[in-house]
Amino acid sequence: MQRFGFEQYGDPSVFETIEAPIPEPKTGQVQLQVLGFGLNPYDASLRRGEQAAFRKVKFPVVPGTDVLGRITKLGEGVTDFAIGDLVLNYRPIGGYSEYVTASTSKIYKKPTALSFLDAAALPQVGLAAFNILHYMLSLKPGQTLAVIGASGGVGAILVQLAKFEKLNVIAVAGAQHHDYLQQLGADQIYSYTDDLPDSRADAVVNAVFGAADHGASLKLVKAGGQYVTTAYADVDVSSKPGTTHLQLNPSKDYSVHDGFAYLVDVAQKWGLQVRVAQSFAFNVDGVIAAHEMLETHHAPGKLIVMQDRHVTHPVRKDINQL
Repeated sequence: MQRFGFEQYGDPSVFETIEAPIPEPKTGQVQLQVLGFGLNPYDASLRRGEQAAFRKVKFPVVPGTDVLGRITKLGEGVTDFAIGDLVLNYRPIGGYSEYVTASTSKIYKKPTALSFLDAAALPQVGLAAFNILHYMLSLKPGQTLAVIGASGGVGAILVQLAKFEKLNVIAVAGAQHHDYLQQLGADQIYSYTDDLPDSRADAVVNAVFGAADHGASLKLVKAGGQYVTTAYADVDVSSKPGTTHLQLNPSKDYSVHDGFAYLVDVAQKWGLQVRVAQSFAFNVDGVIAAHEMLETHHAPGKLIVMQDRHVTHPVRKDINQL
C-alpha cells in the first residue's frame, strides 16, 4: 500500500510516497481502507518541524488525524462493527495512508446526515468544539457564548453546537462570512472592526489562528466569565476581574466515541455543516498541493484528500457516493 509522508522537515515538497505492508488489526481493532482524510494546520506544523521539541517522532513521518474509512477486516473480539461499514476515525497520526488500523474506541459509523466530504473533515474540529462546550465551559441554556473566528473550522462547529444547546451566540468574523454565520444560526454577528458590545458574553472562545483577535475576546467577556483560547496564548485577563483563562488541550474526561456519538446526534437531529474549501487527488501530488494551500490564506474551510477524485477543484456540492 501507499502512505504519504516525509523523511525530513521542510516545505510541502518533502512529501513522498512510502510503500508499506497493509497493517493487520490487533484485538479490538479494525482495518480501514481510507476513503479520505482531512488536513489540519497541525499537520503543516509537524511537517515544518515546529513540533519536534514537544513530540518525538520517528522518520518517516506520516501525518493525519482525520479519516473517513471503510472497514475491510475485523480484529479479534470486534462485534459492534461489520466489514463494509463506513466510519469516522480520529487518530494521533498516520491518516495519510491507503489503509490504517484503528481501535473501535476511536471510530464511529458515518451517518447519512453527513456527506463523505463532511465526514472526512469533521473529526478534529468537531471533537475540539465538543470538548470546549461540554468539558471546559459550564454554560446553561439562555446564557451567551461569544465565538471569535466563528467562520473557521472549530468556530463554525462551535456556533452550531451552541445553538443546539439553546445558547445565545455572538459570532465575530470577517464581513465576507456574515451570511454563512447567519445560516449557522448565530444570534448576533460582528466584524473585528465593529464597535463590539462590552461585557456581553458569559463565556468567549477565541478560535482565531494564533489567537490574534484584536482584543475582541476581552471586550466581549463579562467579569467573572470564562475565556478559552484554541491556540497557545499568554492572556492577561486582569481587566475583567474573576475571569478565568482556559487553554484548549486534549481532554481525558471524555472518550472519542462519546464525542462522535454527540456530533452524530446533532447531525441527525439538527443538521451539522462542515465547510470544505477544496478537495485534492489521493496521491502524493494531491498531498503536496493541499499542503501548499494549507500554507496560504485560502478560502475558509477544510482541505480534504479524497479517493477517486483525480482533479484538484473547488468543492461545495456534497458527495453521497464514491
